Amino acid sequence: MALAFTGSLAVPLEPQNVTIARTTEALAVHAPNLGFIKGEPLARLKDGRSVRIDLDLMVLPGPGGTAVARARQTFILSYDLWEERFAVTQAGTPPRQASYLTASAAEAWCLDHLTIPLNELGKLRDAPFWIRLEYRIVDGNTPADRDDAGGLSLKGLIDALSRRPKESGPTHAVEAGPFRIRS
Repeated sequence: MALAFTGSLAVPLEPQNVTIARTTEALAVHAPNLGFIKGEPLARLKDGRSVRIDLDLMVLPGPGGTAVARARQTFILSYDLWEERFAVTQAGTPPRQASYLTASAAEAWCLDHLTIPLNELGKLRDAPFWIRLEYRIVDGNTPADRDDAGGLSLKGLIDALSRRPKESGPTHAVEAGPFRIRS
């Protein structure tokens, strides 16, 4: 069963269709039902704001185990109001990006760019293992108040500079397995 972790509370998620694939010398994961572009993040995107998502992929020796190998990536999502399509930028050097994507294609693009090198699996390369995939929507600051002419108001500037950064949203996680790499 897949679990979503919210603080210290674990909430069952809908059953997930999680699969793995070996690409040259890396392990990739496919989770078409993960669906992180929905609800509040989707509303923010359609309101013209970007959304940051942090993805973690872990290889575990068993369900609920400690990660043997891990990959982390940060992605920035945006939405083109005219085209009604999504764009994704992978943070890092050099940044990678894709645009004119549907929501499911944007989610798949993010997962395609989250891999674990096979040499990091150690003894699990030849043994059954589990996958844990986590995502966290990182909440940015809300736009500052504007004056009647559309410029930044003094109140909006003071609020923006004194506002503490919001905490990250809850972490949602899916565990699946056992998997085995076919040689």
